[in-house]
Amino acid sequence: MNIKRSKLILAAGLLGVSLLFSGCGNSLDDQFVFGKNRIHCDNQTITISTPFELVSNGKQVDLGDRGASVVKAEGHNSHLQILVTGDKATADVNEKVLVSDAQEILKSNPALSHVKSEVKDVSIGDLKGKKLTFTFTESSRGKSTDLTVEEYIFTQKDTVWRVIYQYRTADTTGKALAERVAGKIALGSEF
Repeated sequence: MNIKRSKLILAAGLLGVSLLFSGCGNSLDDQFVFGKNRIHCDNQTITISTPFELVSNGKQVDLGDRGASVVKAEGHNSHLQILVTGDKATADVNEKVLVSDAQEILKSNPALSHVKSEVKDVSIGDLKGKKLTFTFTESSRGKSTDLTVEEYIFTQKDTVWRVIYQYRTADTTGKALAERVAGKIALGSEF
């Protein structure tokens, strides 16, 4: 009887130690509920992966007007912020202008320092687009915060989209969330 009890206690102890080292309860899937949000603009739709709901005009972005000529959606938690805009493409609002503006706004902002940027060609489904990556230090109210921004800009028919992911550079959870969802953009509705 004592031998069985000893083996049972030993087995329970080993199981406890293995769970401790396996990180049970610490994975992103244990901490966040991942899903998809559909964003509509000018009768075009994109679907992005997110760890939270996106909101536009005070309601879930999925419920937005499909024919709206402009959409601005946002969602965030304490680690990651996602911003999505859709605009009807014009001579003043197009990929080339948005890429140039994004770079210029950061460079000309006096509250930002150590601005580094990189622009790459990417594919979103069967469309070509740009991925902009920025790192910089933002100073506000006497505090400095290092931030990382990944931005995807592409045109779907006559709609130009911007999908922006931002997190504090030192936030390992924010970085892991961004790595998990950034750029996971599907054209049309996807479930």
